[in-house]
Amino acid sequence: MIFTKNRGVIIIDILLALSLATFFIALITESSFEARNMFERAKMKDSALDSFENGTTAELLITSQPFGNDMIEKNIDSNGVLFISVESLPATNYSEFSGTPFCSVDFSNREIVGSYSFLRKAWNIGNNSNLNMLEKVDASNISIEPITLPVNPLLPLTDLEVRNGVAYISTDSTTALDPDLFVVDIHDQNNPTLLSSINTGPGISSFVLAGKRIFAAAASTANQLHIIHLNSLSSLSLEEKFKLPLPYATATPPFGSSIFYKNGLVYLGTEKWDGDEFSIIDVNNPMVPLKIGGFETGSKINDIFIHDKFAYVADSDHDQLRVLDLNNIANPTIANSFSSSGWNRQEGKVISFFEDGLALGRTSGGFDIASDHEVFVFATTSSTTLERFSSMNIPGGVYGIVADRARLYLATREVDKELQIVNYSIQSGSVLGTSTNISFSLPVAPKTITCDNGSLYILAHSAPVIYEISFK
Repeated sequence: MIFTKNRGVIIIDILLALSLATFFIALITESSFEARNMFERAKMKDSALDSFENGTTAELLITSQPFGNDMIEKNIDSNGVLFISVESLPATNYSEFSGTPFCSVDFSNREIVGSYSFLRKAWNIGNNSNLNMLEKVDASNISIEPITLPVNPLLPLTDLEVRNGVAYISTDSTTALDPDLFVVDIHDQNNPTLLSSINTGPGISSFVLAGKRIFAAAASTANQLHIIHLNSLSSLSLEEKFKLPLPYATATPPFGSSIFYKNGLVYLGTEKWDGDEFSIIDVNNPMVPLKIGGFETGSKINDIFIHDKFAYVADSDHDQLRVLDLNNIANPTIANSFSSSGWNRQEGKVISFFEDGLALGRTSGGFDIASDHEVFVFATTSSTTLERFSSMNIPGGVYGIVADRARLYLATREVDKELQIVNYSIQSGSVLGTSTNISFSLPVAPKTITCDNGSLYILAHSAPVIYEISFK
């Protein structure tokens, strides 16, 4: 009897010890992850500050390229992309860093990249009328070169970003083992080099670059957000996945459809479901994403852009452009919306914001009706009210928009006019007469358009090809 009692006590002691050991292992593991994350952030910040201190403020501001929303792209090397936050620079007026600042503000002038360099050159020549510096676009000065990607030609490509001659391309394959994201060096147009790829599981609908991370909207009901770490251009790793919380236990989860990143927050759009199609996710700690707000649109979200305290959302329903007020980030509210004739056939497809100039592109709905326009340009004074705008009919629809200070560069599916350069006024939002516009024929239907420095890049919809548009 004594032996039996002692054995029971020993078993209880062992179980207690195992429980305590498990608790301490979990605690140590969590602390290790947190320490690793803090060390990585500190290392990136220290590296950025070193780069900042090694050069003068004037040199940094003139030669740097503003990136995305509030970051400045200093350089890129084998270890990835090094970024310096605008907030770390000496106090000045950084309003010119908004829009698409990692690209030219005038694609006809390859010397000017980023809004700050545009203003700097204007100041140097004593010219405060910035628009006078814009040069006329001549079709004979435009070069279009195809770049055949070293990827499986059967893969359906979904999204494209280009940084310093390196292309990032996402796919949504029906084959589980196929990669979802490629990194390709396209400096040599005739011999592009595959640097790396990654298979995250399901496909990727859309993605955004943010420093050394890639945030991707996943075409999956299992996890709608994938966080990919850019260890280097030749090494990608899946850091974390995130599933949107269900509004009720039996709800069917949606596919991720669009994404935007700004200031530690991911703005994720999804297809229509019973929950919020627009979600705000805190990724300041990428290992622990947390949804902090959302808005139910009742339709698929095709594109998102965040500007100031507002979210601009391109939808597939009656309100094809919604403006959401983000002053209360936990509870976004509708500030305004825009609809036009043809909404029952056409979808709000893409949003472009350059400085305070807003443009919306939408699909054609399968056939062309001349009165149902596909591109809308809003005046800078009307970017939130959406009251003042002009529009154009683009048969085939608009699938991508990049803007500079005097022109819209449109990727369309109008036959023999797949690239269109449209003159407009950024202040009034007015589109000038079509007789002054230029169009080019491409042998493919475009999927999207993006820019890098002084060049534009169009991704083909059904072929592994990028078209580089450069200005002589």
